[in-house]
Amino acid sequence: MEDAYANELNGHTLVHRVWLGGSFVSTKLDPRNIDATFLIDMRAERAVRGKPGSKWLTKAFQSRDRMKEKFGVSPLRIGYQPVAHLFEPERLTPEERTYFTQRGVWDDWWQRCRLPDQTDRSPSEQSAAPARGYLEVSL
Repeated sequence: MEDAYANELNGHTLVHRVWLGGSFVSTKLDPRNIDATFLIDMRAERAVRGKPGSKWLTKAFQSRDRMKEKFGVSPLRIGYQPVAHLFEPERLTPEERTYFTQRGVWDDWWQRCRLPDQTDRSPSEQSAAPARGYLEVSL
């Protein structure tokens, strides 16, 4: 798509970054899937919306279970938003606030370890301390 719509994209890439996390980037010998968080550049997404081939930008993230079953990838989406004035929160637009919130949530999640004796594997105060990481890929 980036080649086909180069003029419309104005130098932006659709996928700004990919974060690979979960058991795929651990010492686990046989991870079941790859957890991939895609930072989709919202400027590029707006530029190609409605054009042939652009449906994957929403379709790929609608059913994580289906994508995991079909491709072995559990995709998550964060709408990437470049922010120049990050130390001036009063100037943030609602779109920029959403970006920071989503980015922060998933950054925090990928740094947590699930506690082995915990039956509920959702985030908890006990699992909040950063204990692992993820791999960021620039395309």
